[in-house]
Amino acid sequence: MPRNYNVDGFFRDLPKKATTAQDKTDAAVRLIRDDDAEKRAELTATLRAARMKRDADESAAAEAPRGKKPRR
Repeated sequence: MPRNYNVDGFFRDLPKKATTAQDKTDAAVRLIRDDDAEKRAELTATLRAARMKRDADESAAAEAPRGKKPRR
């Protein structure tokens, strides 16, 4: 009886499991989610750098803080 797989060396390739529609969908969702997370992280870093630059510029030209008005 012949084997269902080829043995090319010491290790053999195991047959792959059949992927279901749900597995394919899950893989696509993971790719989309990872891509979105990467874009979000890049945008966050860019915005954080811009905010820190703005705050550094404002702190040099900032006026002294005013006192609070008394309540009636």
